[in-house]
Amino acid sequence: MAAFLLVPGAWLGGWCWRDVASPLQAGGHAVIAATLTGLGERAHLLRPDIGLDTHVTDIMDLLHQRDLHDVTLVGHSYGGTVITAVAERVPDRVRRLVYLDASVPRDGESNNDVIGPAHAAALRSAADAHGDGWRVPPDASVGDGLPDALRRWVTSRLTPHPLRPFGEPVVVRSQAAAALPRTFIRTSVQSVLYAELLERARKAGWSCRDLRGGHYPMFTEPQLVAAALAELA
Repeated sequence: MAAFLLVPGAWLGGWCWRDVASPLQAGGHAVIAATLTGLGERAHLLRPDIGLDTHVTDIMDLLHQRDLHDVTLVGHSYGGTVITAVAERVPDRVRRLVYLDASVPRDGESNNDVIGPAHAAALRSAADAHGDGWRVPPDASVGDGLPDALRRWVTSRLTPHPLRPFGEPVVVRSQAAAALPRTFIRTSVQSVLYAELLERARKAGWSCRDLRGGHYPMFTEPQLVAAALAELA
């Protein structure tokens, strides 16, 4: 059986993995759903100086405090940037990295570099207009296409995300981290961005696959996500 540490994307907390965690746990796997500082139930800690290193430290502290080894790190969206940086710091604790429709920064790149200038500018504009220049309000599209009850459950839990971590670069130089097995799971199958990331992953020799579900498959297709993760175990 495997141990999974699930890292959410922007505006989400550990709560977002509820329907993915349950089938994995039913299959005998250990699952920890992380919440990054300033998000979810830790929204009261949101402040302007939260950076990428804060979120990387969140995950490293979880690994240390719970004495976790041989962990499969799963990152969704912005969470891909976080798990990339975590693997650089503590590759000895990681079994595999899984990028679920996630950012995959190269050395010196930030999450903004991965998503491109148009999306990065939209985050900045949203923060300037509605977040005092430093916090990004939840994207209105997160609940799109969900049944009414599930959409209400999701949108009521979304919280603003600090702007700063999106623009901070990752150092990717560890040979030990580079040797870790990696998987890219694309769920935004119509996206140019994720098509490019998938192709880059294939060329690098990663295991890759497509799933349906759009950018938030933990809500739309949690059973598929859980099954794909269980297969990796």
